[in-house]
This record gives sequence, C-alpha cells and structure tokens, in this order.
Amino acid sequence: MSNLIDVIEQWGRDAQWRHATDEARDAALIEAGLEPEVRTAMLRADQGLLESLLGATHNICCMINAPEEEEEREDEDDGKKEEEEESEDEEEK
Repeated sequence: MSNLIDVIEQWGRDAQWRHATDEARDAALIEAGLEPEVRTAMLRADQGLLESLLGATHNICCMINAPEEEEEREDEDDGKKEEEEESEDEEEK
C-alpha cells in the first residue's frame, strides 16, 4: 500500500501525469510493483474498487456546531464595554 501512496503523491506533485497516457500510467504502476487489480482501479479512477481492494472506507465526519451561546456572551460583553466607555467619557467631561 505504501507503494500506491507513493505513486499517488508523485502524480499529485507532477502536473504532467494529468495528461499522461494510460500506457505511461500503467508502466509507472507496474514499476511501483502494484497488483493488477490495483492498477486497473487506478487507471479507471474507480474509487470504490480501490477502497475495497485496500480495505479502506470513506471518512465521514458529522458535527453539530452551536456557537450561538458564545456569540450571545460576546454581545453582552461588548454592550458592557460600551457602557463603561460611555460612563468614562462622561466622567472625563
């Protein structure tokens, strides 16, 4: 698998691979010592097959972000600061 990652990194760094022929890509995959099934998945850009061959799955992250409570506190703090500044200005006069 590390050979596959090395090839993917190399292809990502070198823009010429984007326009390379399938024969050139296949030669690079053979040179890297990858299995025929993995080479086929790479050449077809078959993510599902590649994931199943490597035993990988999609990374899914579900999150809920509830910042309203923090924003309300910041608004309250800003209001207090403004009141303090106004009262300081009045005291200076």
